Amino acid sequence: MNIYLSVDMEGITGIVHGDMMSAEGREYDRGRRLMTADANATIEGLVRAGARYILVADGHGPMRNIFFEDLHPAAHLMTGSSNARDYCQLEGADSRTFDAAVFVGYHAMAKASNAIHPHTVAGAAVAELRINGRPHGETGLNAAMLGSLGIPVVMVAGDQTTCAEARAFLGEQIETVTVKEAVGRTAAICRPAAAARADLTAAAERATSKLHLAKVYKPQTPFRFEVDFVTMMQCDRAARTPGVERLGPMTIALHGATPWEQYRTFWAALRAALTEPASWLA
Repeated sequence: MNIYLSVDMEGITGIVHGDMMSAEGREYDRGRRLMTADANATIEGLVRAGARYILVADGHGPMRNIFFEDLHPAAHLMTGSSNARDYCQLEGADSRTFDAAVFVGYHAMAKASNAIHPHTVAGAAVAELRINGRPHGETGLNAAMLGSLGIPVVMVAGDQTTCAEARAFLGEQIETVTVKEAVGRTAAICRPAAAARADLTAAAERATSKLHLAKVYKPQTPFRFEVDFVTMMQCDRAARTPGVERLGPMTIALHGATPWEQYRTFWAALRAALTEPASWLA
């Protein structure tokens, strides 16, 4: 059994503030340790269920947050800058046949309330992302893209709003672990770490022990994949990317022969949107 484990940071046990999530933050290394511990707890459950190959994809910010030397010995790690990854958060998901995927440390989509740092992919640039007219956050987006490869998402962990979002997109059969109750963007009632991690282990074991019940999330294809940007300049830059159609001052559509190809185009467009021109071009 091969499992793809995507790990973000905002939904990790005990993490509530930006100081713990960015390399510039004074508590960043503390956040990294918490992220590594949640990943390890989940991996332990996957191993108990019989997983033979586990690929952990570090999917937050600089995408080299997890302490490799402290990672569970049963797991491989996809780490390194998003600029070097065509598929960014889901890099490596097409590298072999995976039986299921698990999302840990995930967060709610942009505009969600009672959620720790809600946003969609890049809060500085993406105002809203839609597939077939329905707003998607990273849980729905990444599940849809993995679904296009035939990979079901069987477990999601994060705050209570993230877990509710996961059930709304992926169905009530999915395993969810609420590691904290967000009361605002930067505050939450955090469960004891030992209890939360025990639940991560147990849920991962349950989820991957009943793969016959797993459901692949596959919105109707071809996807109508649209993104609204925060600024017009971001949209200007993104619209120059091959495979992108500009629909309005702030909106683009992503095209491609498959959803997986559209996802690659999306990340290329987003990188362009977030790249400020040299001063002499401004």
